[in-house]
Amino acid sequence: MSKIVAINSIKDRGIASSGGGLVTVDTGFSTSRVQKPQDDVRYKVDFISSEMRQDDELPYEIARIKVSQISKSGNFASSVRLDFGPGVKDNHFFRLPDVVDIGATHTQNYSTSKSQASYSFETVFNYISEDYDNLQIGIDEQNLYSPMDHVSMQDFMNVKNRSTNIFNFSRGNAMRNYTIPTMKIKQGTDQSPYYNYLRINQRLDNTISNFALKLGIFDELLQDYLMSDKDDLFFDIQKKGMTSKDSRIQAYNLVNFLKSNRPMDTDNFYGLEASRKPSAMSLSLRKHLIKGFLKDVSKSGFRTYKDIHSNVEAHKEVFCYSIDKHNQTLLDSTKIQTLFAPAMRESTPVIDTQVKYGKTYAYRVTGHYMIVGNSYSYNIISVTNQPDDAYAIIEVINRPNILLIPSEIFTKKINVVQLPPVFPQVTFKTQNDSSKSISLYLSQMKTEVLEHFVSLTNEDRKQAGLLMSRPGAMDRAGRVKFKTYGDQGLFQIFRMDSQPKSIMDFENALVREISMPFESMDAIFKDVVAPNKDYYYIIRSVNQKGLVSNPTSIYKVKLLVDANDSKVMVETYHPPKPRNKEGSLPFRKLLRITPAVEHVILDESQQVLYQKTSFKGSLDNLKLGTANHSVWGRKFKIRIKSKTSGKMIDIYLNVDLTKNKTQEEF
Repeated sequence: MSKIVAINSIKDRGIASSGGGLVTVDTGFSTSRVQKPQDDVRYKVDFISSEMRQDDELPYEIARIKVSQISKSGNFASSVRLDFGPGVKDNHFFRLPDVVDIGATHTQNYSTSKSQASYSFETVFNYISEDYDNLQIGIDEQNLYSPMDHVSMQDFMNVKNRSTNIFNFSRGNAMRNYTIPTMKIKQGTDQSPYYNYLRINQRLDNTISNFALKLGIFDELLQDYLMSDKDDLFFDIQKKGMTSKDSRIQAYNLVNFLKSNRPMDTDNFYGLEASRKPSAMSLSLRKHLIKGFLKDVSKSGFRTYKDIHSNVEAHKEVFCYSIDKHNQTLLDSTKIQTLFAPAMRESTPVIDTQVKYGKTYAYRVTGHYMIVGNSYSYNIISVTNQPDDAYAIIEVINRPNILLIPSEIFTKKINVVQLPPVFPQVTFKTQNDSSKSISLYLSQMKTEVLEHFVSLTNEDRKQAGLLMSRPGAMDRAGRVKFKTYGDQGLFQIFRMDSQPKSIMDFENALVREISMPFESMDAIFKDVVAPNKDYYYIIRSVNQKGLVSNPTSIYKVKLLVDANDSKVMVETYHPPKPRNKEGSLPFRKLLRITPAVEHVILDESQQVLYQKTSFKGSLDNLKLGTANHSVWGRKFKIRIKSKTSGKMIDIYLNVDLTKNKTQEEF
């Protein structure tokens, strides 16, 4: 599926009137598309010969065609001279693929084969370095370390005590425009605390671009393209169901670079070869090699005139990507820097390490494409204007026209925020000495999970909004990625001494935030409680950036104490789900009434059974069922109404629990 189909706005009347080329056709009130011409086909074209020639510039084609009259009306000689008249025609028909954001799309709806173009953008966190975060506050992004700097984890962890490359002020303004060595980047680095990671996979060729990289002439070509005057070309551009006519594109002709002597501006540009300035002789030699490469028609993708007539797409490839980074919003005044990434054949990685924690960046990603188009002209050799055999012999001089043009791919906002931690692991213990306290042993779960975020407080709701602005933090189903990075263990402990109806009842039940006085991922909390009473706990982890985990399950905890022993009873508590009351229930002949299962289950954890091995002497104090509102000892009325006669019968029920004692009980 193509995202963009582009054709030159000024059409070649000769090709269009002979059934070739492409035109823009309205398909509805507000829709249009690029397609082959369907009407006004007046000529038949036969391709007689095609010969490649060479001059001081690039190779070109001399083709001969025979244009025959189809319609017998009108003056053939006059019309063919008008339609195939003098003047240079351009053809740069190309398509660009639809690029899918794989981080925000249901992958099952899109192909993951080699034909699917895609991109992903996320913030990668490896570990925490509070000193680095604090020291970078007053430093511009361009002076932070870049992917080409050699740094280690120790540089970040001991940044106050050692001289490192984490901050580099010697480059001046050069890092406002710098080229990332994408050919040396694999999956980023685990030495950095965090960075923004972009990967683009457009599945496009980069033969010419790759050759420029191998020659070491990429920096010079990129800077000449950025700084040179451009030609305004006009295209009809179709994006899905809508075509924009006469869209202006600023195009750079590659031939200009072969003739240019522009010096490198190293004060405002940091390239791949920043440490080396080539001599004029070396640069001239490499430009000569580029020209020789382009003279090989099989490598440059040159189209013959027959290809143009048959709508063969122009050769296209990605030269590079530019990533404009802005503070908060995409405005000229908010632009921080531009990153340039040479395009790779399979996948182009971009790592932006010059970012600050907690800051929001807006990125505009643009692809810069080489289009091997054509510029050609007609020369009418002869015209035969016989009524039954009218034709013209026309010579076509067809030259390559290699352009570099930009096309925006996507924009993205990224908030550099760490993922929230995973809920902690909890163990309840007490000493077997009739103590009136219990100890909570808390430890971080060193893993990552994907689940819906549970908000308890207003601060939690702010966190939910923060996570929504972080790419990769939430999937299409609304589930959040939780990951523990191994920072200092900090935990929130919530406790209620009455039965909660839902987890939201814990909103104002925070008892304490606990962390050990020494560096540790774990913690211990001692809680003084009343013996033989039910308490309800939930616990959350908190990372060093103040983001909270989801709460644990609700733990129902009771400390059983007698004269010389104590014991902790712990079970997972599930709040009761409200039963759907039915106003009526139809039946025909039989009616049976029995208590629901939660009214007949025996709760073996009730206090009367503590440290007992039998029910002897306990029957009077035993309770049956686990429901909050027991049916035992209550009265109910059931009304039965006939569907045919409308007569009614009321049944009154006294639901009592009978405890039949055995002789042993007495």
